Amino acid sequence: MAYFRKFFPLIAFLIFGSGAVLLWQNQNKHKQRLVVRHMETSSEQIRIRVEGLMNARMASLEILADRWVERTPPDFSQKRFLEFAENFYTHYPGFTRINWIDPEGVVRWVFPRKSNEDFIGNMVYEHLNSRVWDAFQEAGKHLKYVATPCTELIQGGLGFHTFRPLIYTGRVQGYLNGVFQVKRVMDTCLAKNILTEFWISVYEADRRIYTNEEQSPSNAGKRNLHVLREIRFPGKTWQLELSPKAALYPSGLVRNPWLLAFGMFISAILALLLHFLNHRMQMYRQARDHALHEVSERKRAQEALKKNEKKLEALLKELAAKNAELETFIFSVSHDLKTPIVTIEGFMGALREDFGNLIPEDCERYLNYIGDATQKMEILINDLLELSHIGRLTVKKSEFPLADLMEEVIAMLQPQIEAKGVQITVSEDLPLVYGEKKRLAQVIENLLSNAIKYIGKENPSPQIEVGLQEQDDQKVIFVKDNGIGIEKAYFEKIFQVFQRLPSAKKIEQGTGIGLAIVKRVIQYHGGKVWLKSEPGKGATFFFTLKNKEA
Repeated sequence: MAYFRKFFPLIAFLIFGSGAVLLWQNQNKHKQRLVVRHMETSSEQIRIRVEGLMNARMASLEILADRWVERTPPDFSQKRFLEFAENFYTHYPGFTRINWIDPEGVVRWVFPRKSNEDFIGNMVYEHLNSRVWDAFQEAGKHLKYVATPCTELIQGGLGFHTFRPLIYTGRVQGYLNGVFQVKRVMDTCLAKNILTEFWISVYEADRRIYTNEEQSPSNAGKRNLHVLREIRFPGKTWQLELSPKAALYPSGLVRNPWLLAFGMFISAILALLLHFLNHRMQMYRQARDHALHEVSERKRAQEALKKNEKKLEALLKELAAKNAELETFIFSVSHDLKTPIVTIEGFMGALREDFGNLIPEDCERYLNYIGDATQKMEILINDLLELSHIGRLTVKKSEFPLADLMEEVIAMLQPQIEAKGVQITVSEDLPLVYGEKKRLAQVIENLLSNAIKYIGKENPSPQIEVGLQEQDDQKVIFVKDNGIGIEKAYFEKIFQVFQRLPSAKKIEQGTGIGLAIVKRVIQYHGGKVWLKSEPGKGATFFFTLKNKEA
């Protein structure tokens, strides 16, 4: 027994050593399987990237060709080509050059122009390789997309050309020529980690057209450990070959020597593993406590959010109540103010009727001032009443032609139109609208009267246009004039009560409530109103209305 104990360490060593060798062999095989699987995944990733890139670039050339001929009337100008070519070259990397070739085979335009001026004016057959000219002739003969085999490009490196004929009204207008350098395409598609882990080669018809670096002779023995993939895109079939570098799969017979040492120090490693296990359990407990803390904090945050929501709802209700109270106050004050105005107008009429020609000229002028002021005040009060009525005094909504309403409003404003010499054009495709006819008439009247007022005194050809547009599947009605225009800083202010443009005050007088009424009526009908304008270039007011189904 003592003899046995003497050799027990050796026996244990042999047992653990044998187990370590078996484990080492199994690990090496597993490592090889992982490397092969990684190579297959990486090669598939490269294939997808290259095919995706080239298919996208071919599609972009096809899009460029379609957009090139779709314009009516056609525009085959150099400027338009360079705009398209610059856009695709900048946003879709992979192109080496994009050329425009006329039907006779002369390169007319090139992008990028820098360092490529020598190509302009050359014939395609002047290329170093006759295959380019053959492919060009084939594209013209069969009127289809053609790609050349990989050849040495004039600017250096292996690459290929694609020719796509542009046909308009049955005639070839020219050819879009895309030039691709293989190295540039591959560098665009290959991730940095793939370049550091693998030797990569690409073949076309048994000819190597790309490699990331030349393999050393010592790597020749590992050529059996490689993966092949076929890369296909329009006009091309490439063969991709991947072999692992030493950093990924080292050469030599002894791999993973640490696994052999594993058997010698199994006890220490087991203790270390136990230490790591305890450490991991501690991490799990900390993560659990942290998660519970986050849950409790989230619950507290949700409760605080609910309290804030309740406070916000209360504030909104209070604001709505105060707003309703304010509108009621405006309605009452405006209504009460009409009585003294009527009294003033009555006394003015009585003075003129009773005293007639006895009223001195100065007094008559003062009476006129009073009369003008009372009329302005009456207009202001009426506008305030109308503003307070919107949404308070409602009538039954109906569906009616907007064109009929437009005719009624134009007829009502005819004296102002004739006085200013304004030409009003109304589109014939105005739709049916759904709403309160009286309120929508106020919208049209305010927009047209504002356009007439601010058309400009020295406008040689005052014009107003009423029409319909389609924006985002929604009908948009617009009123456009060529008047004095509006600065962008006032786009929002003019829809507020008593807000008027400084330039408008010098031209026409008003209450500053008309556009506020317009906005309130449009919002009441579920739509929105906005404008576009520049000073001196007129203004266009747009508005939408909710349809009957909505």
